[in-house]
Amino acid sequence: MALLTDKKTAQAVYYNGLDNKRSVFAAGAIAGMVFTGSMWLSLALGLVHRTLANLIADGIAGLVPASFTEGVIQAIGPLGKELVFYGVLLGQVWFGGLLGLLLVWLWPCLENPLTLFRNTFLLVAGFWLLFMIGVLPLLDAGFLGSTLGNDQFPILASSFVLFLLYGLAFGFLFLYLVPVAVGSDLTLKERKETPIEEQTSRRRFIAFVSTIFIAAVGVGIGTNLFKPADSLYRTSLGDLRPDGTLEGEVTPTEKFYQVSKNAFNPKVNGSGWKLEVKGLVKNPLTFDYARIKQLPNELRYHTLTCISNPVGGGYIGNAQWRGTPLKGILEEAEVKAGVQKVVFTCADGYTDSIALKVALDPRTLLVYEMNNQPLTDDHGYPVRMLIPDIYGMKNAKWVTSITLVDTEFEGFWQKQGWDNLAQIKTQSALTFPADGDQLKAGQVVTLKGIAFAGARGLKKVEVSSDNGETWREAIVKPALSDTSWALWRLEWNVPPGGNKTYILKVRATDGTGLLQDMQVNSPFPKGATGYHTVSISAS
Repeated sequence: MALLTDKKTAQAVYYNGLDNKRSVFAAGAIAGMVFTGSMWLSLALGLVHRTLANLIADGIAGLVPASFTEGVIQAIGPLGKELVFYGVLLGQVWFGGLLGLLLVWLWPCLENPLTLFRNTFLLVAGFWLLFMIGVLPLLDAGFLGSTLGNDQFPILASSFVLFLLYGLAFGFLFLYLVPVAVGSDLTLKERKETPIEEQTSRRRFIAFVSTIFIAAVGVGIGTNLFKPADSLYRTSLGDLRPDGTLEGEVTPTEKFYQVSKNAFNPKVNGSGWKLEVKGLVKNPLTFDYARIKQLPNELRYHTLTCISNPVGGGYIGNAQWRGTPLKGILEEAEVKAGVQKVVFTCADGYTDSIALKVALDPRTLLVYEMNNQPLTDDHGYPVRMLIPDIYGMKNAKWVTSITLVDTEFEGFWQKQGWDNLAQIKTQSALTFPADGDQLKAGQVVTLKGIAFAGARGLKKVEVSSDNGETWREAIVKPALSDTSWALWRLEWNVPPGGNKTYILKVRATDGTGLLQDMQVNSPFPKGATGYHTVSISAS
């Protein structure tokens, strides 16, 4: 018996979804927004480290040619790595609409709200189970997420709750948006007339919710895309302070570049965090945060630079770090014979590796402080790796396990074509003047910049003001450590006579005597090469 009746006709009231597909799709899509918004909120608040959207985005990213991805990154910045994730979020909304249409295809006429909610929950529970059994293995997450490690239960549980939340939202939205039909039985129905005011109200509701959701996604994208460049900090690098030191030699934490594969970096609870050391070791170890900080530690100035950094780009910074040598941890674990790689697994699912020889370098640290403060969430709290002479992508953040293996290993970025050795290439840059600056002819200008050659050190830095025809050696301040950048300065007399254009170039020679590569190459797949060049005018 139907729970609803039309009092005027004494006929049963039904919900006919097939005759209202657009309303059904809207109900499903808005329920998908609720699903997606709740997922987004759980990531932003740090309730979970990863969600289904992250797993899907990582899987799709692995199918996209890395050269294409890098082109997007160079065009719009780090957001290029996150666009797939945002695309998945929007795709969830579309999928939510389709799921609603599937419901009314399976059950065209629903007698009452109870039947509606029951069937909706059956459908979403079935799709959740199908996803866990059939889709997760395709995303390299294993059967029921068996390879997700500590994230297995949170992802299974949170996704189940989100699917149920979708079902609940869809049910209420269906009741609100889908007009009812009346008839004496399930084969003979006529649509009840919906007042114009009610139709208008429903349209406004759909438009309002859609606008709010699109605006929220837009704000998320815009926050990353339109971050203002700190040009003042960049141009102040190397300024002489009253005490004789140079400005910017140590990059403030808030100005230090940050790149990851995530739209939302994980917020790890340090009190519950554990680090496992496992694999080919005689003595597997588990550390908590307090025990890591009790290990022998050291302070080290160390420069990080991203393999995606273009020539003269800003993805480079130097900080003071505190941490414990990885060598000591591996010695306590007693590494077995035959180990080739040390693999890092992180809270966001990121993986990478280094050779055992590099891991045993005393300068390879597991760090927990940056510039005399605990690591921030964006820089890897509670612990991250610091590895000499290797680009930042291998300096893994949010590390949760260290596994020793006797095979080669390709991590997240290597599976997309990036170099697995990732040795830092000699680089140098002008921080002042900037490209397009206008100087006064006849004045003395202090050219400034940075240079870095990884752990190889620097022998000299040279600057040209005539597009590489002649070169002058700059004054280079000794680096703060053998893994730190160096700041350089050079006084330049701008030639008299106005309305002239000058092409400035800079190059460095590393500590072994090898000159920086002048051949222009994009960052993919081994890091950018070429001389940083700026064009300035004098009048």
